[in-house]
Amino acid sequence: MLIAPLLFGISASLDALLVGIGYGLRKVRIRLWQNLTISLVTLAGTCLSVGLGHRLAVLLPEAVGAYGGSLVLILLGLYYILKWVASFLRSSKPPMDYEEQEPAGPAPALRLSEVFALSLTLSLNNLSAGLSASLAGLALAPAAIATFVCSVLFLASGNRLGGCRAFQLAGCGAEPVSGILLIGLGIAWLFR
Repeated sequence: MLIAPLLFGISASLDALLVGIGYGLRKVRIRLWQNLTISLVTLAGTCLSVGLGHRLAVLLPEAVGAYGGSLVLILLGLYYILKWVASFLRSSKPPMDYEEQEPAGPAPALRLSEVFALSLTLSLNNLSAGLSASLAGLALAPAAIATFVCSVLFLASGNRLGGCRAFQLAGCGAEPVSGILLIGLGIAWLFR
């Protein structure tokens, strides 16, 4: 089943789209080597969490692992959606006017320390999703490949198109979309 790893890869990498858009808005270019470094560290975090989940699944009765992992994915998806709704409701100001936010002068460069900070942040975001997805039965290799490919593509496209209004709006909806994908993945694994 290729849809489950693809859903997982998209969901796990939507944060990379937000990061790419954010840096694109500030006219900071993420170079190819930086993108690959960030995506490889994210891949390592995903492999670690999925591998750990497979080891835990051996210790648990099969039904507990499958249903528990699916339930955690659904709850994690609901958490992302509710977190987005809460932040939307708390926000009393209108959406940002990105034209006013652009820095004047030459475009800043992404520093090496930012590359490593982004790498660790994005991989930590995948730990709980990877652990619960593996408990639900997601295979390591397809999940890792999907996560890496989606991460590279989302970072690059977000960074290049960060100034486009359509991508700014897409970035605003990344958290609830990620939640919906995780819920869909959890439900799919419940009924497989």
